[in-house]
Amino acid sequence: MKKVYAGIDLGGTFIKAGLISPGGARISYFKIPTEVESGLNTVRDNLIKAGKRLISISGRKRMKLCGIGIGSPGTVRYPEGIVTDSSPNIPGWVGTSFGGLSADLKIEVRADNDANCMALGEYMFGAGRGTRSGFYITIGTGIGGAFIYNGRLIRGASYAAGEFGHTALKYNGKKCKCGRRGCVEAYTAVPALIQSAKKLAKKHPYSSLRKKLDGLTSHMIFDAFKKGDRAASEAVRLNAAMLGSAVGSVVNLFNPEIVVVGGGLAEAGKKYIDELRKNIIAFAFGSAANSLKIRSARLGNSAGWIGAACLNFDKNNR
Repeated sequence: MKKVYAGIDLGGTFIKAGLISPGGARISYFKIPTEVESGLNTVRDNLIKAGKRLISISGRKRMKLCGIGIGSPGTVRYPEGIVTDSSPNIPGWVGTSFGGLSADLKIEVRADNDANCMALGEYMFGAGRGTRSGFYITIGTGIGGAFIYNGRLIRGASYAAGEFGHTALKYNGKKCKCGRRGCVEAYTAVPALIQSAKKLAKKHPYSSLRKKLDGLTSHMIFDAFKKGDRAASEAVRLNAAMLGSAVGSVVNLFNPEIVVVGGGLAEAGKKYIDELRKNIIAFAFGSAANSLKIRSARLGNSAGWIGAACLNFDKNNR
């Protein structure tokens, strides 16, 4: 009987789930609404529903399911699977224990922070494959980060390592949704990029973005950037400069072999990654930057659930 591993990525809008082989081949995938607005019991029920569906699919395919992994927002104490710190996309999620799901589903369930799972997925089967150390960031509405060193996730003394989005970019700067000021996330996440592009579009009368201000998205900004729109280009270059300086500081601290950029900004394409690379190298020591690889994530929106599935690959190292 062939082995298969299940992964679940718990998001604020959707629960993404699927099955992979030991070699990373995607066997099945689906997503269901998280239904955060209906309360925590509904979110938990939907997680159980996703788990039972994964068990059912593996049974129909006559495959041996070797555990379910879950990527969750917030700080997650590993391997116990207890959420110990904030998860703004799921209010009240702190204190949740995933241990009870093992009994409900009658199979081993492991849980970790969602950014850690994204990193693990990209390390095992994506842009980081073949490397041993890396800094992985995912940039969307918020910013997550994770470190892998010598093939293992660095979780930290209290499982909170990798909170790159909430490191300080500017002393006493903009207020972040976490309640602190000057965070990288407040200046470089997608909402900040959109806000910057709107301001710049108002200064450039011929910008194509001026007609789209009410419904402006990062996709529209990057599309205009690729076409040479002046407001979009200034907004994107400012974003790359700020983010690049922050990542460059991490490179100096950690000296990784690779930096992998995932989330919405990774979809901006090679032109953006080249701009980001230029700024990272400008802020990093030459000894750290000379051999540094900087790549877009390759697994897209599947990185989270694929990485979660990997939590059960090697229980001693994950």
